[in-house]
Amino acid sequence: MSFALHADTAPELYPISWLLGTWHGFGVLGYVSIPERSILNEMTFEHDGGPYLRATSTIWEVDGDPVREVSHDTPGSDGYAAFRKGTLWSTETQYWRPVESHTTDGATRVELEVLAADPAGHLSLYVGAAQGPRIDLATDAVIAAPSSAELSGGTLMYGLVASDLLWVKELAAFGHSLGTYASARLSRVETR
Repeated sequence: MSFALHADTAPELYPISWLLGTWHGFGVLGYVSIPERSILNEMTFEHDGGPYLRATSTIWEVDGDPVREVSHDTPGSDGYAAFRKGTLWSTETQYWRPVESHTTDGATRVELEVLAADPAGHLSLYVGAAQGPRIDLATDAVIAAPSSAELSGGTLMYGLVASDLLWVKELAAFGHSLGTYASARLSRVETR
């Protein structure tokens, strides 16, 4: 699916504007003390004309068995409709701010600051960069509410592969070192 930039898209956002829109798909979630489970994920990246993106992510557990067998290899299908949303697992709101860009050997690298908040009581500042269709971020700071679970850091990786958004999130939590927490493959369903 193609997309077009809106006239009010800030120039600072051009290198990451491929994120704009709503994406959904499925993946897997699990961590040291969390049993592995299938998930459905929906992410929306939007802007209001300012030099930042607002992103929301919602993850649900998969409810029951697939409605029908569908895979990403099936033309015209992202597999999402094959599963039913179960229990809400998590939500998160993020603000993506491009802070500096530079071009080397024809490739533009954009330094990013991403602020993330979740209702479990965590505020995280990720820093990193986007270069072409790949974004790598790592926490610079994590603030946790007194009643929240212990979270000491994490990484995020996003990539645009065959028109799909692939992402991986790693956590260092509950006294454990950095390890994979969740990943998913999302297809664009709406452009913004």
